[in-house]
Amino acid sequence: MSTSFEILGLIIGLLNYAFVLLFLFNLLKVDYYNPIVSIFVKAYKPVSKILPLFPNQLINIVLLAIILKLLGLYIFVGNQHEIANLIGMAIILTLLTGIRIIFYAVIGGVILSWVSPQNSNPALQLVEEISNKTLSPIRRYIPSAGGLDFSPIFILILVNLLEGFLSDIYWAIQ
Repeated sequence: MSTSFEILGLIIGLLNYAFVLLFLFNLLKVDYYNPIVSIFVKAYKPVSKILPLFPNQLINIVLLAIILKLLGLYIFVGNQHEIANLIGMAIILTLLTGIRIIFYAVIGGVILSWVSPQNSNPALQLVEEISNKTLSPIRRYIPSAGGLDFSPIFILILVNLLEGFLSDIYWAIQ
């Protein structure tokens, strides 16, 4: 495979990650005044005007992420699989990307809460915010015990189970 296809695949992969991140920012309703989030939102605005697929912005973003993943898969393994399998693989890989981002954000949020709580760095604030908004539903039902927060353990187990389930489906499709 030529280097131009590899570079194109890298660009498509980065765009897929960017759309998955934008989807998570919208889904979790993170602070839009964060400079990192505002860059993503400003970059998406022209795309949303060019490709208004559905009236719901969340659906548009996730569909664009899946289309980008499908394009990347088609470039690299298009002649080895049927298009229906590639679509299923693109959906599962996009979901796995979002789950992986949440997994690392929760781990990063836990580490930041020990090392540097309330940091002023926009990237670290974003990691803490994604982590806190992911953990908040669990924290409603499982309060901290003696100052120890056990909610990350439950989220990490749930994420691990979802990742295993989706990986099994992916390997069955492939």
